[in-house]
Amino acid sequence: MAKAAIQLSGALLLALGACGRSTAPNRATNLEKAETRPTANVVSAASAARSPVSTVAASSDSAPAELVIPAAQIHRPSGLAPGERRPLLIFLHGLGASGKAAFDALHLADFGAQERVFVLAPDGNLDRQRRRFWNAGSACCNFDHQEVDDVTRLARLIDTWRARPDVDPTRIYVMGHSNGGFMTEQLACALGGRITAAVNMSGAAPPAEQSCTPSKSLALLELRGDADEIVRYAGGSVFDTAELARFPSAQQGFRDWGKRLGCAGAASIGPDLDLDSRLPGAETRVERYLSCGSASVELWTVRGGNHFVGTGQQAFRAIWQFLSAHHS
Repeated sequence: MAKAAIQLSGALLLALGACGRSTAPNRATNLEKAETRPTANVVSAASAARSPVSTVAASSDSAPAELVIPAAQIHRPSGLAPGERRPLLIFLHGLGASGKAAFDALHLADFGAQERVFVLAPDGNLDRQRRRFWNAGSACCNFDHQEVDDVTRLARLIDTWRARPDVDPTRIYVMGHSNGGFMTEQLACALGGRITAAVNMSGAAPPAEQSCTPSKSLALLELRGDADEIVRYAGGSVFDTAELARFPSAQQGFRDWGKRLGCAGAASIGPDLDLDSRLPGAETRVERYLSCGSASVELWTVRGGNHFVGTGQQAFRAIWQFLSAHHS
């Protein structure tokens, strides 16, 4: 992990944080407003291939939104040996942010260079307030009810990259924050063996009754703060807005995933972790199911953690250790 990686503040908003508390939040920072305008600096795939960091346009400007491969910020590791294959990490931004905002604030290019991994940070669609979002189920965050199939769009992006001769298809990792965390859970639920491991930061799991066909070798980590006032640890609705669909509590979502993946027995408690330098001591409680066959399910609860858990350097390093330990 590069020393510069993951120096965030609440102003970054890779999440829902400063967007208000209404069904269609309307407060945003200057960063949000800038990053949710249509991307002006889009280059062709051919010219992008000549640079390790680039923005690649969506596959078609005329196709319906749900059929278009999303535009994405991309880092390609350099100096690969002939036939060498490297992991792919996909980062999904939160409401009002963008792939570029994620790359800039999280220093994802530095991370990709140090770990020698491909990194993608795709863009969600724009809502009526010009904020980028993911349609990650009824709880978050398609406030305008647009007909957007982000599972299909992101599946096509993943399939395109999995097919590359320099990408290792057994090490496809997805992580997302807030709205991106909700979307990560939807992909883990729907895409079967195309995803090796996934991390949801400050999002929520799908409801237990949702149809779900995950890979039986999936590794899933949920990282939640028990003082999150946006996506509450105890469950509820985003921004506590009654008009929005409810999401399960962190504990219920964890148990539901254990059932989906055939885990046997009760969850085990692991050693506490120190993930947040703003909180005293080893503030993070670790729970995991140990008897899940080749699958893995963990819940990391940051005691006193707010909506921005996972966005610090210590946490990101631990997240990457979890992801990179898994091969499908």
